[in-house]
Amino acid sequence: MNFWGKLLGCASVLALATGIGTADAQTKTGVVKIGSNMELSGNFVAVGIPPATAIRMAVKEINDKGGFVVGDTTYKLQLVEVDNKGATASAVSEMIKLVEDEKVKFVFGPTLGALAAQAGEISIPAKVIHITQSSVWQVRGYHSDPTRPLLFNTQLPLGNVAAMDAAALKELGAKKIVFMGLDDETTKSNLDAFLKTLIPLGFEVVPILFPSGTTDFSSYVTRAKSSGDAIYFLYPQAQAPDLLRTVVDLNAGGKGFGARAVDPNVALKGVNGKPLPFPFFTTYNTPSFDYPATDKVKAYRERLLAFSPGLAGPSVSFSFFTYDFVYMLTEAMKKAGSVDDTAKIAAAMTALTYDGVAGKICFPGGVRNAVMEGGQIWVREGKLDPKLIPSGC
Repeated sequence: MNFWGKLLGCASVLALATGIGTADAQTKTGVVKIGSNMELSGNFVAVGIPPATAIRMAVKEINDKGGFVVGDTTYKLQLVEVDNKGATASAVSEMIKLVEDEKVKFVFGPTLGALAAQAGEISIPAKVIHITQSSVWQVRGYHSDPTRPLLFNTQLPLGNVAAMDAAALKELGAKKIVFMGLDDETTKSNLDAFLKTLIPLGFEVVPILFPSGTTDFSSYVTRAKSSGDAIYFLYPQAQAPDLLRTVVDLNAGGKGFGARAVDPNVALKGVNGKPLPFPFFTTYNTPSFDYPATDKVKAYRERLLAFSPGLAGPSVSFSFFTYDFVYMLTEAMKKAGSVDDTAKIAAAMTALTYDGVAGKICFPGGVRNAVMEGGQIWVREGKLDPKLIPSGC
């Protein structure tokens, strides 16, 4: 080979080794890991599977479209899933696995607020962007705390949801509300917002909480009947049919029954196949999945059920807590010009207004607590009436 041939050969080798050259720059690729720490088994699987499934679908959609570009590199997402089993110890140990073993810088979940609070003790010092729907974080004010700048909440502010509940309870004509739910930190954080919203409006609230594993609600409903003129039930949603059956049996419905994210079909079917003899409403801090009010939600519902045909029940609405936010995260990376600098990415995400399947999503006032569309469904005299609560963005 002559001198010029050798020189050209060396130049080609150098270009390949250093990434120099237009063709190479256009084909640079990379991978960004995101973690999912959800309740994939155990007592709370119903609220863990939908958001986990929505993450899987969003990751697949983004990758199938070729990924996303940051700088001169096209990235695809790599999902790393763990199962926290609905238990605190597992939520913490699995977060350690994601952060320390997998080196993940972006984590979704857990769904339950109490578990997210514990998992956050791992994510915060590791400078991981941690995205979940923790009501506990809301009550503790973490989303406006400058010492926790990487925590993002994807659930409507509890005060917003409580205001929706208050409007419905006022429509019922109720004055004294019995608030029922599982005796845990998640319920207590929601109860706090409920009290702060309803009491100034002239309502009286009587909390009646029951321990985990309760199957006989007779004593609790008997107390509720003598303590108020309407019942509001928070969760677990899977126990709503048993609770409602007891309310009907003991004639404790009063002016009506409200709930959070409970399938309205339990009111339509009622007891012994007959609709409930009192008004029922259920409030969602997302759009309704089963009764879509927009074409976007309808199309999303069709895609998700095609992706995972086994999904069913009101908790599928929990998928809204993750789906749009996977896309928002990639948009934030693009705006920040980085897939590594979590501080810059978090700042970019806080400033975003994103037009997603759940309507316009934003973090008002720089508080890292998302606002999106909400929903409410009424059942009265055997008729179902869904309502959309517009986003405040």
